[in-house]
Amino acid sequence: MVALTAVILSAGVNRRLGRTPVPKSLLPLTRNGPGPSFLERHVAILRELGVGEVRVVVSQPARGSCPDFEGMRIVVNTFDTSETGSTLSMLCALRGATTPANHGLLIMDADIVYERALMRWVIDHCDSTSCLFTAPATAGDDEEVRVYGVDSGDPRFIGKGLAPDMTRDMTLLGESLGVIHVAPRDLAFLRATCEWLAGWGQERKAFGYSKARSEHEEAWQYFFGARRMRVAQVPASLLYTECDTQEDYDFVRDELYPAILAHDSKQT
Repeated sequence: MVALTAVILSAGVNRRLGRTPVPKSLLPLTRNGPGPSFLERHVAILRELGVGEVRVVVSQPARGSCPDFEGMRIVVNTFDTSETGSTLSMLCALRGATTPANHGLLIMDADIVYERALMRWVIDHCDSTSCLFTAPATAGDDEEVRVYGVDSGDPRFIGKGLAPDMTRDMTLLGESLGVIHVAPRDLAFLRATCEWLAGWGQERKAFGYSKARSEHEEAWQYFFGARRMRVAQVPASLLYTECDTQEDYDFVRDELYPAILAHDSKQT
């Protein structure tokens, strides 16, 4: 295991749940009574498991509503996040604070919920090589960000709706968890890639196909091409989901989070 700094990408405008400009990560995980938000749980678990610092990237409109938790640093994305993508949020985290030379970055989407043992497994599998973590694909719909490759050490494609002809003779390596470890030796490559993809306002021109709208998955595609990233699939028994829609959110509060708490209690 390597020393880690975490980055939680939480600057989205939350259109699908209709709660703009409140970030999805600030919504409670419980339906009734007190309970942590997605973000509070993220920060608590990461700190308990020894992550040195947790950087949370939020939009300018959401800054006033985002609480401070112990061990957390708020990074404000000053771009219009209704018109830009998550690659710029990663850049805000990279440019806004110095990462210790021996630390890898654990980059995470904000709208995921998981049992504590899953993050323990992830952290235990962070080493000197950058790694994108996946879960076994289950739904089979076009919302899943899937990863294909020759094998776990040679991923080739990441994306939604990848056509069968694009992935012929490749192995499905799972659905992206939205959790990526960038090893210390690859941090300069990450910054250079993000700046090339999305630019930086008037200071640096964007050259990526989506430019300022680039999402972070595009950066990992370039990591694959440069042979700088492997893939590791978490055990299927570990509870996890992402939350995109109101239906997902209802499932989290009514079924998944209670099950996660039961699993967590057996680990303590």
